[in-house]
Amino acid sequence: MKTDDLISMLASDAPAIDRSAVLWRIAALLLAGAAISFVVMVMWLEINPELNLMIFNPWFWVRFTFIASASALAWWVLFRLGKPGIARGVKWWWIATPVALIAVIGCVLLVQAPAQDRMPMILGISWDECSRNIAVLSIPIFVVSILIARNFAPTRLRLTGATLGFFSGALAAFIYSMHCPELAPSFLMIWYVLGMAIPAVVGALLGRRLLAW
Repeated sequence: MKTDDLISMLASDAPAIDRSAVLWRIAALLLAGAAISFVVMVMWLEINPELNLMIFNPWFWVRFTFIASASALAWWVLFRLGKPGIARGVKWWWIATPVALIAVIGCVLLVQAPAQDRMPMILGISWDECSRNIAVLSIPIFVVSILIARNFAPTRLRLTGATLGFFSGALAAFIYSMHCPELAPSFLMIWYVLGMAIPAVVGALLGRRLLAW
C-alpha cells in the first residue's frame, strides 16, 4: 500500500472535529480567566468610582482603543500561531502597531507640553504600581491562554509563549483600566506597555516548556 493511500485511509477513519464545541471551550476558558482577574481587581483595587464620568473624556476612548486593539491583534496572531500550516508566515509586528501609535501620540503631546508638565504626564499618580498590577491581573488569563494554546499545535513555541503573555497582559490592562484613573498617552506608552511586556517575557522564557507537544 502506498503511503498516500495509507494516510487517506487513516484520515477517513478519524472522527470529525466539532469546531463549534472547540470554539465554545475556548470562549469558556477566556471568560473564566477574565472573570477571575476581574473579581481579583474588584476585591483588591476596586472599580474607579468616577468611571461613569471618565467615559465623557475623549482620552478615555483613546485608552480603550489602544487596549482593545492590542488585545484583538495579539489574539489574532496567537490563533494563527496555533496552526502549523501558516504559523511560519505569521508576523509578530502586527502586535506592535497599537503600541507604536500610542507612543507616537504620547511623544507628540510631551513635546508640545510645557517642560514642567512633562514629568507629571509620564508618572501620573500611579506609575509605581500600574505595571505590577497589570502583570498580577494577567496571571489567571495567562494560565487559561496556555490551556487554549495547548489545544492547537504551535510550532514556534517562544513566539507563541510571548504572544499569549502579551495577550494576557493586554486583557488584564483592559480589566485594570476600570480602576485606573490615568488617561495620558505618555503614561500608557510606558507603564501600560510595561505591564503587558512582563507576562510576554515570561511567556517567551517558558514557551518551550509549557507548550511542547
